Amino acid sequence: MQATIPKVPQNRNGAVNAVQKLDLPIHGWYRFVLSFPPHLVRQYLSTFKLDGNDLLLDPFCGTGTTLVEAKKHRIACVGCDAHPFAALVSRVKVNWIIDALILRNTLRRILRRAESESSEHGLHSLSFDALMLQEKSCLVRDRLRLTEEEEKLLPTGFLSQRPLQRLLILRDEIERQTSDQRSEIYEFFLLTLAHVIANGAGNFAFGPEIYRTKPKPDYDVLGHFARHANLMISELAGVQAGGLAGTPSKVFAEDARQLLQIPNGISAVITSPPYPNEKDYTRTTRVESILLRIVTDKSSLREVKESLLRSNTRNIFVDDTDGEEIKEFASIRKVCRDIERRRIELDKDSGFERLYHKVVSHYFGGMRRHLRALRPKLNRRARLAYVVGDQLSFLMVPVATASLLSEVAEAEGYRTIGRELWRERVGTKVRNSRTNERTVRVREEILLLEKN
Repeated sequence: MQATIPKVPQNRNGAVNAVQKLDLPIHGWYRFVLSFPPHLVRQYLSTFKLDGNDLLLDPFCGTGTTLVEAKKHRIACVGCDAHPFAALVSRVKVNWIIDALILRNTLRRILRRAESESSEHGLHSLSFDALMLQEKSCLVRDRLRLTEEEEKLLPTGFLSQRPLQRLLILRDEIERQTSDQRSEIYEFFLLTLAHVIANGAGNFAFGPEIYRTKPKPDYDVLGHFARHANLMISELAGVQAGGLAGTPSKVFAEDARQLLQIPNGISAVITSPPYPNEKDYTRTTRVESILLRIVTDKSSLREVKESLLRSNTRNIFVDDTDGEEIKEFASIRKVCRDIERRRIELDKDSGFERLYHKVVSHYFGGMRRHLRALRPKLNRRARLAYVVGDQLSFLMVPVATASLLSEVAEAEGYRTIGRELWRERVGTKVRNSRTNERTVRVREEILLLEKN
């Protein structure tokens, strides 16, 4: 079926992808900068006419936008993400049956002990009037530090010493105060800690790439943690009072190319897989992953990367075979050849540049494996919405992601029922000897599919 592509919306970028203020409860607990907004999910919940009798899947669930919005509309949902940090975030954000009173009591113990421990190490309170104790610098130096392996993984300058020490004290106290409780309590406060790291304590920001900011000599870690934890608990109590807690949801840490744990009976899919570009998704959450002990050394980082859909040169490995899946697609093979030809013409010879064409082949091959694994899980006539973006990341060779993915999906027994423009993004700026500099925009689209 010929895809229908509507006119470009007037607002091409910022506001259309921004989270609306009324959507912040639960969604705002922790978000990737690259996440799509809740109102996009609502649009397709309505388009697909989903209700309480349906089961919605997000196989690349990230920080849980689709799942949270489904629960807010009393629609049962299931999700998975191969990155264990993302799976933790989503798991916490859809668990609405934790006792809020237990959380408040645990929070008080964590704050009381963490403040006392911080003072003992010369890290005096920045939140409250505190007795200034003599600084025990030797204890700070010997105990409050990352392991040698963890320090090697931490991007240079992303955490200053004193904020790091405060974060480590708080993390250790969370572990102590929740050791005899259910893991959901522990994970709730780990997510709170991750929010503090990404939204204040760290020396990094997003624009949309992650970048280093001015170093912070110190930061009010405990104060930020207390405020955000109280906000999360209040919002949790709110959805419980509204009768939304009982809507079924489940999140798995799983490779979307396998989907072994995903149940049958899926009515619809709303998701946004990684795009084929040079964004290393493990670096975007590297600091949080290290401090939460999810990534502890090079081996554990590689394990995470190997479980992810191949989408950038940092997670391409010698033994990868996903590219074998696209041999029959002349259009994808042509893009790969064009990238390699451009690389040779421009005399680009770094190890990463030599992998550019392989990223594209492995990406679409991996997506084919995903769609193949997904099909048996779907109900007849199930509808799917994939938010994907065209790319110019590889030496300015266009990669029409939605169009190419449509071909792959049709080869796996799906029908393309539409391609709707979501927004146009600034792809890159190109210098030209006659026109100086021009901005090149790329399309971000929703590919709509139906199971045949």
